[in-house]
Amino acid sequence: MMKSTNSTITLIEPEIDVYILYRRRFYVLGIFSFLAFNQCVFWLTFSPISPSTQSFYGISSATVDLLLNWGPIIFIPCLPLTYLLLNRRNGLRHTVVILAIAGFIATFVRVIPSIISSTSSSRFRTISLPFLHTGQIINAACGPLVMAPVSQLSCLWFSPNERTRATTFAIMANVFGSTISFLINPAIVSRPSNLPYLLYFHLGLAVTAGLLALIYFPAQPPTAPSAAAKLLMQGDNQNINIGLKVYLKGLRECMTNPSFVLLSTAGGVMAGTFSMWAGLFSTILAPENYSEKQAGMSSTCSLM
Repeated sequence: MMKSTNSTITLIEPEIDVYILYRRRFYVLGIFSFLAFNQCVFWLTFSPISPSTQSFYGISSATVDLLLNWGPIIFIPCLPLTYLLLNRRNGLRHTVVILAIAGFIATFVRVIPSIISSTSSSRFRTISLPFLHTGQIINAACGPLVMAPVSQLSCLWFSPNERTRATTFAIMANVFGSTISFLINPAIVSRPSNLPYLLYFHLGLAVTAGLLALIYFPAQPPTAPSAAAKLLMQGDNQNINIGLKVYLKGLRECMTNPSFVLLSTAGGVMAGTFSMWAGLFSTILAPENYSEKQAGMSSTCSLM
């Protein structure tokens, strides 16, 4: 025998997350890309005008090459520090602030010899070299700061269907800096005595980008634009700091993965060899009587 009973069934609709995109995301991407562009421009200050640099400062081509090579040399030890910084509370904003300040310091240090001494003074060449190396080393330390945060920035501010374009734009801004350097540097330094003008121009770029970043660069959007960004923001709000041990553990797991080792080796050898080869175009072509502008055009075409 079956009994029927009257009962009320309550249907509970599942919560649907609403994700909002903010227009300021383009400002954030633009400021970061400006800083990334500057970092590569400052790195390639002297190589596109290697003969003029040698003449103006009285240094060898090997010294000019060392000013360029500080980039990859300093990049390696600074990369773990960037990882630790990004995985702290408001890590992206802290990274951008450090990048802005370091860019200003690096470019300012390089113009100090022109401020404290006349370029015609016999002391000028002697005192300039330590300042040039210091500026290049500081800028080289910013290399990981413009490469490592790109994926976090695109995840934190952009929707899933925009993330690829945002990441590409930020990465290409850095590459575009090298392309522009090979065109602008020889144009400004038409003769060796004009080299300080280039350094002051770089200082102006650093001041402009730095002020924009320091005046306004939010740590994160008011609300998450995606589920992945929501998880990232929740971890940030809980102040989850990932230490060096976790980083080393992850690195060890990557290095013991044959697929990762194969891909990273192939990509690293290809990109690294090409970058250094393109960066030394002026030095390589100088013995063949190519002008700095001709070498710059050759390097620009190869990069494009």
